[in-house]
Amino acid sequence: MGLGMGRGPQIVTTAAYTVVTVGDHHGDLFSMRLTNAHNQWSAPVKVNDTDSTAKEALSGLGDGKGNDVYTVWLDTRLGNNNLYGSLSKDGGLTWEKNQLIYKGEQKGICDCCKPSVSFDQSGSMHVMFRNKLDGARNMYLISSKDNGKHFGQAQKLGKGDFMIDGCPMDGGDLAADENGKITTVWRRQLEVYVAEPGKPEIRLGAGRTPVILQTGKGPAIAWQQDGVIQFRSPNGQKTVSLGNGQYPKLAMMADNKTALCVFERDGQILVKPIVF
Repeated sequence: MGLGMGRGPQIVTTAAYTVVTVGDHHGDLFSMRLTNAHNQWSAPVKVNDTDSTAKEALSGLGDGKGNDVYTVWLDTRLGNNNLYGSLSKDGGLTWEKNQLIYKGEQKGICDCCKPSVSFDQSGSMHVMFRNKLDGARNMYLISSKDNGKHFGQAQKLGKGDFMIDGCPMDGGDLAADENGKITTVWRRQLEVYVAEPGKPEIRLGAGRTPVILQTGKGPAIAWQQDGVIQFRSPNGQKTVSLGNGQYPKLAMMADNKTALCVFERDGQILVKPIVF
């Protein structure tokens, strides 16, 4: 498997399945589904329909209505890394024809930043990726109202520019609330920002690898700052340190009152419950 810097298995749950995708070292992206009723895993199924084009093993996975899942990834079939995606209507067992979501205007998009995808309650799908235009590596959002058949225009997130001749290897994260409001978190230079589409970004603090979790009280955010995991409460009024660590992930417990922050520390995986 491709691991590190946002690579590695991605996981979502649908009405009937748990779905995992992962890229291998040969440049292919695979999916597996667990049938929840019978606790049985399917055999791996290849997602990319052109061989060995998901070379970076950087992908995002989102769950929609029913057993719909959509995956996005960096794909080299056009010669440079561009943004591709595919829809599965059966929890990852079969996939529709791969679709070019966004072709970089200047020799592809940023090569080593993980894209992400999220559905809102209306069924609209939103994809975030780091672009590569005129020397800037800024985050962009692109959306679809028909499960990826058609996408609108990609729009830049935030007002500033991240001028860098290289890839920061940090793709950020996004989430949608029940009203369809999109919130994104991402890194620029050595700072972490939160932003809604079309609005100025808000600085959260120094750091990198931010992630976001939509809750009933608003978006909760975690990131790494100088080797310490920071957690910002859903109402945005409090930020606390969860201890030393890196690469945080957030998930909601079934009670909808407790979040889990999972992160790495000295070769171990730690889990920190946070009650809202």
